[in-house]
Amino acid sequence: MKTNFLLIISSFLLLSSCSNSLYVSNTVNVPLLKEKGEVKVNVDQSNAQVAVAISDHWGVMVNGFYKAIEKKADNFVVQGTLGEAGFGYYKAFRKGFVFETYGGLGLGTIDRKQTYTTADNNVYWASFDAQGTKAFVQPSFGYGGRYFDLAFTPRFSFVKYTHFRAFGYTEEQLAADYLDNDRITKGIFTFAEPAITVRGGYKFIKIQAQYGLTMNLSPRPIKHNPSFASIGLVIDVARWYNKVKTEPGTY
Repeated sequence: MKTNFLLIISSFLLLSSCSNSLYVSNTVNVPLLKEKGEVKVNVDQSNAQVAVAISDHWGVMVNGFYKAIEKKADNFVVQGTLGEAGFGYYKAFRKGFVFETYGGLGLGTIDRKQTYTTADNNVYWASFDAQGTKAFVQPSFGYGGRYFDLAFTPRFSFVKYTHFRAFGYTEEQLAADYLDNDRITKGIFTFAEPAITVRGGYKFIKIQAQYGLTMNLSPRPIKHNPSFASIGLVIDVARWYNKVKTEPGTY
């Protein structure tokens, strides 16, 4: 059973690493904060995220994303970065249930370089780089306990590419990736990114697994991964999980 679980998670990670995508969803930061002063840190293979409860109902978050893929056999290299900051409201209920909603802004870049072979077997390099801004809103409904967390988050992201520059591609190659005629820098792309987050451990440290879908709601096509997945470690600095369960107002 354990082997089957690991195979399923590995398949999800492979699905989320498609290297010809212009847009890749980062891990959704789902803090499920419950009290003022609580700090939650999540680190996985491509993300570093922090959330802090600045009052009993308001929180802030900062997200960092970096991913690089290199396929030496295909002479293919792509890397992307993203930084985000968000602010939001949370409400903790009895028995561990939490509602929260966050919104924020971010800046990102992507660079891709690859080789092509002509009909007469000449090899040449082609590359592009792009920059963009991102806004997001993400309500979450979940449960957070001493041993187990579960949350559903229907995130919506709005991406505006402010810069795109390509070298060495033919018009046909750009059209195949929907990069021709400056279509990338015209208008805003809207993505629905519903995600399920599961965490297991004890009190201040848990293992997190997350899986989500990436759906382009815009009328214009864009190369993007259909799904995203991650496995990471979550550290929670809080007082609520040390309270005696029989105390009024404890979780």
